[in-house]
Amino acid sequence: METDEEIMKKYSIIEPDPTLRNNLMAFGFEVGDGWRPLVIELLDKIQKIVDNNQEYSELRVLQIKSKYASLRVYLNYYFEEIEKLIDEYEEKSIYICEVCGEIGKTRDINHWYTVLCDKHYQERLDR
Repeated sequence: METDEEIMKKYSIIEPDPTLRNNLMAFGFEVGDGWRPLVIELLDKIQKIVDNNQEYSELRVLQIKSKYASLRVYLNYYFEEIEKLIDEYEEKSIYICEVCGEIGKTRDINHWYTVLCDKHYQERLDR
């Protein structure tokens, strides 16, 4: 499996800043492995839009993470076309186990909301 760093190098829209002044991508993708294919698919689509629209050339991804049991993607600029795409993928994420990528649902574990399949939910409860 490719590392976050290897994946991020494929996209001009991601420029990790080790000082954390401009973005938080130095932390990589702050999501579970089950969402990585979703993130990559979304980044591919955003990159294609940016590559085909000169006016979007300054767009950069600031952070990708899980928050309140859904995928969150933060950008330095928002364009309606890309915002709709991000919304679509945020919606998809609430039905995908963040650990394995199988069908999941929102779970509350000690007030931490995440999307897990039955198997991974039980594993977290058993810890």
